[in-house]
Amino acid sequence: MIMRFLVALAITILLASNPAFGEQRALLVGVGKYSDPAHDLPGIDLDVERMRDTLNVMGFEDAQIHTLLDEQSTAANVISEISGWLTEGVQPSDRVIFYFSGHGSNVPDVDGDEADGVDEVLVTHDVRRVLVNGRASLDGVVQDDVLNKLLAAIPSRNILTIVDACHSGTSTRSFSLDNKSLTADPVYPKTFTYEGMPEGNDTISSRGVEVVAANSASNANFVSISAAADDEKAIGTSVGGMFTIGFSTAITEAAKAGETISLLELKDRATSYIQARLTGDRIHHPQVTGNMDLARGSLQIVPLAGGNGPNRKRLLEMVAEANATFVVEASKSTYVIDDPVELTLHVPPGGGYLNVVTVDAEDTATVLFPNQFHLDNAVSAGEIRIPTENMAFELPAAEPLGPTLVAAFVTQDAINFHEQALEGRDANGNITVEFTTLSASATRAIRIAPKREQMYAAKLELVVVGKQ
Repeated sequence: MIMRFLVALAITILLASNPAFGEQRALLVGVGKYSDPAHDLPGIDLDVERMRDTLNVMGFEDAQIHTLLDEQSTAANVISEISGWLTEGVQPSDRVIFYFSGHGSNVPDVDGDEADGVDEVLVTHDVRRVLVNGRASLDGVVQDDVLNKLLAAIPSRNILTIVDACHSGTSTRSFSLDNKSLTADPVYPKTFTYEGMPEGNDTISSRGVEVVAANSASNANFVSISAAADDEKAIGTSVGGMFTIGFSTAITEAAKAGETISLLELKDRATSYIQARLTGDRIHHPQVTGNMDLARGSLQIVPLAGGNGPNRKRLLEMVAEANATFVVEASKSTYVIDDPVELTLHVPPGGGYLNVVTVDAEDTATVLFPNQFHLDNAVSAGEIRIPTENMAFELPAAEPLGPTLVAAFVTQDAINFHEQALEGRDANGNITVEFTTLSASATRAIRIAPKREQMYAAKLELVVVGKQ
């Protein structure tokens, strides 16, 4: 098997925001752990990591992004961050983004401003059941009324809210996907249900995070995209929310192609992603509301070219976080397209489990080893070549042209990047592609490794000089 392996200019370019974007603020809120563990959700930390990468592609620097995760994500903290970080010092031309991944729910409307008598809420970590005027309700949530006022108080005229949650009722019990192309693990509707929970009227619901009704927001300062229609369930999986994955994938694909994309186009692409991976009533349809002028305008995206992207940045950070380093060498320092590439790795004493990743000029991170042709990644100390004569694949240098990073990791724990692939699975959950792309769950595993064991890392940059 021939693996088309990109080899390119030996430089390091970290993603940076475009100065033309001006000041910008973002708040990422992820709630996977609740005060009542019975309502915990899987993959929320991966949602937040994925959205941070997406914001990098949209030109946000890490310093411009605040994160609240799990126990940090109390109602008071969320409100404080919106009224502080997203508001203070912000100018009308600044970009502001608020993202939430977790449960949504309904509570009784107590001030009479909802036609269906129901307020929609974002369910934060400190949620608890309470009685309000004798009716079952929730505390430790952010109500739509509160969120609406917070958004309206932000001076920016360019606010984007992204909500991966759902507010429709019925059950939150886990179920298995008919199509296991993402994960064979159980998945969950992202709805917090409780005894006495009121049901909204889907025909008049205001979607919860809107300042005004869906089609009358021409003068609103925000546009909102949410995971599902009012009568649908947003689906969470062990590798992240289906909507968040689809949203991030659409942004990344546009950046790689150097395309412009509007939020309305992004909604359609995220919908297509979900439809291709779910079946029947599991399919949910992202919704766009708020200022339609903002929805139709082009999102600001940094083109992923020349080694400019979050995957390269993350891999370099992971190498830097390792306990120690080891040596990886290439067969030569410069290549032309179709030249065979061979890597020699000097596995440290004690051996362990080897994972090798390449990041090409369009920021596609490919798991080079292990792969479909060599599934076992346990290695002994000493020198190892990839590929060896006994491995049924080759690595010729190939386009796209631009910088490529090779990163390698040896861990004592049995971490296998190939097995953690996000895509390329059949209906039974079996991996069908030869070389997988790096998944967020794989990077989570490797980030944890140095904290509990010895982990070695290595990196290498190679050069392509042209064609034959």
